[in-house]
Amino acid sequence: MDLGKSNYEIQAEKAQLEFPKWNHKAIADKFNLIYDKQYLYINFINQKHRINRETGLVEKSIDGILYHSKAGFNEIMSIFDLFSYSKAQLELSGEWINMQSLGASLGATGHSGRAVGSDLFAPFSKHFSGKCSELAKACVQLGGKEATYADVSFIINVFDFLPVMIQFWDCDDEFSGEIKIFWDKNILNYMHFETTFYIAYHLLYKVKKIMGE
Repeated sequence: MDLGKSNYEIQAEKAQLEFPKWNHKAIADKFNLIYDKQYLYINFINQKHRINRETGLVEKSIDGILYHSKAGFNEIMSIFDLFSYSKAQLELSGEWINMQSLGASLGATGHSGRAVGSDLFAPFSKHFSGKCSELAKACVQLGGKEATYADVSFIINVFDFLPVMIQFWDCDDEFSGEIKIFWDKNILNYMHFETTFYIAYHLLYKVKKIMGE
């Protein structure tokens, strides 16, 4: 074992090693994905990704053409959880539920449970305060469609068939800024509860990066 690797890196590598054993045609048919002899392709938060069918290596494209960057933990685990965990028949409910309510309904424990009872994304909420225009522009760049909630609200596709909604309430004289993340009520048919955290944090980091901060 490479002692220089983090637990996250080890988990991601193990997940990638499992992928070659799976039925790639069935996965492609289920999610309407393109595949060829070497790769299976999927979009994740407005960015092209491909998975090597022989090695399981997940790569992402920076320019939408070439794949020169390895995907990180959040991307790898989110994509593979979708493939391995999701139910056979999937359908969105059309109703939204925020992550706090989703976690509370499950009686979440451990790290996830503690997060459910707090402002999950406080560092991002603080960072985005007073920057509604910049936040909105970043969401648009990720393919987001504006929604009529909060000071800033956008629906963004995590996968082409699975949306998430960001709501941001800006700070004022009495209250701090607050970000809320909403999923379709059927989200747990698609992935584990913990995976919704991976995706939410990855999305917010991408937004922050686009804002240039």
